[in-house]
Amino acid sequence: MKKCILILLLCVQFCLLVVLSYRTSVNRTEVAHIGAAAYFYQTFRYDVFHVNPPLTRYITGLPILLSAPQYDWKNYSPRPQDRTEWSVGSSFINANTPEKYHWCAFLARCSLIPIILLGGYFGYKFASELYGQASGLIFLLLWTFSPLILGWGATVCPDVCAAALGIIGVYAFWHWLKNQTWGNTITSGICLGLLPLTKITWVIAFPLWFLIWLIWMFAGKVLGDKREINNIANQENKIARPNYGQLVIVFLIGIYVLNMGYSFDGTFRLLKEYKFISRTLSGIERPDGQNSSVKTGNRFENSLLGYVPVPLPAEFVQGIDTQKLDFERGIESYFCGTFSQHGWWYYYFYTILIKEPLGNLCLGLLALLATCFLRGYNASWRDEMIIILTGLVLFIFVSSQTGFSLHPRYIVLVLPFAYIWISKLGQSFAKKQYTVAGKAIGFASEQTLRDAALAVFSFANYKTALAYILATITTILLCWTITSSVYYFPHSMSYFNELIGGAKNAPKHLLGSNIDWGQNSYFLKNWYLKNYATQPNRPPLKIAYSSSISPEHLGITNHESPNSTEPEAGWYAVGINELYGSSKQFDWLKQFKPIEMIGYSIYIYHITPDDIDRLKQK
Repeated sequence: MKKCILILLLCVQFCLLVVLSYRTSVNRTEVAHIGAAAYFYQTFRYDVFHVNPPLTRYITGLPILLSAPQYDWKNYSPRPQDRTEWSVGSSFINANTPEKYHWCAFLARCSLIPIILLGGYFGYKFASELYGQASGLIFLLLWTFSPLILGWGATVCPDVCAAALGIIGVYAFWHWLKNQTWGNTITSGICLGLLPLTKITWVIAFPLWFLIWLIWMFAGKVLGDKREINNIANQENKIARPNYGQLVIVFLIGIYVLNMGYSFDGTFRLLKEYKFISRTLSGIERPDGQNSSVKTGNRFENSLLGYVPVPLPAEFVQGIDTQKLDFERGIESYFCGTFSQHGWWYYYFYTILIKEPLGNLCLGLLALLATCFLRGYNASWRDEMIIILTGLVLFIFVSSQTGFSLHPRYIVLVLPFAYIWISKLGQSFAKKQYTVAGKAIGFASEQTLRDAALAVFSFANYKTALAYILATITTILLCWTITSSVYYFPHSMSYFNELIGGAKNAPKHLLGSNIDWGQNSYFLKNWYLKNYATQPNRPPLKIAYSSSISPEHLGITNHESPNSTEPEAGWYAVGINELYGSSKQFDWLKQFKPIEMIGYSIYIYHITPDDIDRLKQK
């Protein structure tokens, strides 16, 4: 029965991701990823979009190549500071018909879905081995219906794939810690190397895994946990002797796989031979912090460190440098009505608070209470340490990058570890006398509802009563999460929870890719063809929407750009980022009620001459 539910949930996630992949247009970041993937298979170079490692480009580029598209590389530039991926991506759009580009993007997106499903399966195994099969299914429910996982999983952006591979990597490392065989050593090393090949953020896995190994091997002695260390009768609690040699092998394999992913391009280049553009690595100060005149340099050029061969691919190192420049110079960010040229350390905490389903937040609080007050719901402290420490370090690392705060996808890496930890609540379904409420999600039970009620209200066995209560609350919260997520589908990227009243109130709190990143262009096209193009003698539709796909490429022919200075009558399609942008160009439109909203991110207005007259009289 549980295997059937597992397969069903994986199939459901597959279908949801396929539908999203087809119906939503490429977002502003995807354009660069698709252009870079196409460029790679034409040149086999890694310098375009090198702030993102090439693993997902290997996968997404193949269906693009097999689709036989047209190419245009005339806007390519070899300079890292030019960030050529955006112009290359736009040129690739314009070189192909809308139908061809849509097909290429759809196939590229679908090519990454198996990785996401694989992450769901190993997350299920991880949670099941920690807390039981019921917990594994709870994890899979959270993973399947998470709006952030769905919204960004149906793109070619690598974040959800990096989260999925993070589950697999940490799971493999955990198994190596528990059983240090050579097979587990090799598997763990391969997974370690694949993580930073998916997303640069995962370079933190190298020091993080070393820290976890230290705590796993030696903290028990420091804490005086002699009973657990000396218990060799119970194999699950047996702590292996420190194997320094295998640990070194894990890291060496990880570095080897990382270099192999770049074909060893520039591996062991001397540090002094790099030309850096960030202030941190170049040593060149830019008082204005902007990109107006980025100069190259190398602060290690005349030092002994300059003669150190760097055991990493050259483009990987340059990618770290370019990403560092982005955070140093800052990008305009928005938070709760305030625009700034830098970010906020608490931005992602707030993002989770209002973009995760409220049911998930309540489940997290319930899991925290169970952790603190119900010892039977916890795994061993070593096992839980791996989950908690990984999620916590990732969260702190991402939050510490305060050069800008824009994208909720940066925090996606943390979600699977939070979901695994939350899944411990599944233990309330595990024992037969606790499983009445579990019928709602398919668990067998030998108790009747009357027996359950008697157990709860008589309190003859308080543990049984507590388990019934926890199971019931957990079931209700899971249903709440699923219902809330499905309600927003297929606009999962724009999801906001009930704490702020949903996506309609989102502009008061967050903007940018939290709600609109150009993903609703096809919905705008459909609205135009159905409601506007069919009406005779209508004036050009005034469009102000940040999409990398031009209106002409979408087939929207009767359109124009709005007047940049004065309000005027007409029909408007205005993106939420433009409506609430720092330029305040469309502040006057906020005084009118939109006649329609497309995907929570594009507002449709019909402004009459009388409306303009009343506006001028105010």
